[in-house]
Amino acid sequence: MQKNKLNSIEIKQALKTISGWTLESDEAFMHKQWQFDSFKTAMHFIAKVAEIAELQNHHPEFLSVYRKMRVRLSTHDVSGLTQKDFELASEIDRLVANQFSHCV
Repeated sequence: MQKNKLNSIEIKQALKTISGWTLESDEAFMHKQWQFDSFKTAMHFIAKVAEIAELQNHHPEFLSVYRKMRVRLSTHDVSGLTQKDFELASEIDRLVANQFSHCV
């Protein structure tokens, strides 16, 4: 898959396809945060996201504080956002909807 850095217009269009993700001011990263019912559930979420990310060969940043989980996406090879970030964000959202919606 090509890793073309998206411009501001492309990023704003792509953000319309996902819900709840926040574009950071430099437009090089986006992030989303969840709060789960327990620390164990939050760790299970990390493991599931890691499986998806590994399959896509695209690796997010995680910040875990007890039951709170924040995922931050960027394509480091291009120092910005690419279509890969939006595809991974969509997969993470699907995962939450299908396996964790009762916990969020």
